[in-house]
Amino acid sequence: MEHVLLVSRDSVTLWLYRELFAGAANLLVTGVSTLDEARSILKGPGADIVLMDVTKFEQWNDCRCLAGLEAAPPVVVLTGWVAGDGRFRRRAFEAGCAAFVAKPCHPRVLVTVLRRVLDGERHIAMT
Repeated sequence: MEHVLLVSRDSVTLWLYRELFAGAANLLVTGVSTLDEARSILKGPGADIVLMDVTKFEQWNDCRCLAGLEAAPPVVVLTGWVAGDGRFRRRAFEAGCAAFVAKPCHPRVLVTVLRRVLDGERHIAMT
């Protein structure tokens, strides 16, 4: 079973995706709310993929930090920060993220993106 590390400052988001991924997608989910917690988990047995819920502007640096860790799993950005000119999508890819998913997003679409990234696909943008 693949392991998703979900990073979100919102406890409802953590609960919702933990339940959704475990029940409907057969994914093991560990939820954390800070970059330090995420780094600590990634130092151990780690995770197969990181889903980063970006809600604050400074979290773009967190994405870069996680994607740049040695032997880091791929990072998927989930965010409401969307612009018609694609600047936030480019920011995610320039930070080394594997995929960019805009909110709102149907849960099945998000699971599909996670599966595609786990299968090795990169530069996926769902806007």
